This record gives sequence, C-alpha cells and structure tokens, in this order.
Amino acid sequence: MERIDLELSAFTRRAGSLLVAHSATTLARGLEPGERVLVHDRGHEVGYLTATVRDISFDLTDTHYRLELGARISADHAALLSGESRATAEAVEVSDILALLQAARALSAERSYRAGALPS
Repeated sequence: MERIDLELSAFTRRAGSLLVAHSATTLARGLEPGERVLVHDRGHEVGYLTATVRDISFDLTDTHYRLELGARISADHAALLSGESRATAEAVEVSDILALLQAARALSAERSYRAGALPS
C-alpha cells in the first residue's frame, strides 16, 4: 500500500476529503481510481489514516488525486499495511494468529448452526 506524507488541516480532517498533487508526494508511480493508500498526517496527533482515491484529474503540469479519508490507524498497523517494517510484522505472536483462527472457526460454526446446518 502506498503512503503519502502530508500535513492535514483541521478543516481537511473534518471534511474527510482532500486534493493532492502528485508532485507534492514522494510516490514512485501514479495512483489508480479506487486504490487504497495510507495518509501520514505529520502535523497532528492523528498520525495515520486510510484513504481511497476517488477521482483523478490532470492539467498540463501535474496529476491531482481526490482522496477520501477513512479510518485512523496506529503506526504499527500502518507499518504492516505499507510493508515498511518487517520487524513489526515478525512481532505478531503465533498465539495471536491461532486465537484469531479459533475465533473465526467458532463464528463460522455458529452461523452454520443458525442457518440450520449441522454443527461440526
């Protein structure tokens, strides 16, 4: 997932949308409509937000992306999504993964039972 470093104003955070020029980013490639990106808000305690590219426009000198801001996420989650920190990804305990799988299995069994299927 691509990351864009910006300093968001209070108005932009309230509005939930912003226009970003490609030249104002450090992106190595252009973004596509519907693509999800990370926005690092350098000037606020929010830190990281998810965002979706809703529109792309062009002029003679630059490409502009209309981003719709989404959920706030922690720095650890942002590092995992952007693939920046392998050490953070390795810090996930096997027991955490097994607990998530067990919870998913229990939820699946419960839904099957409610739908009239025989429990396994």
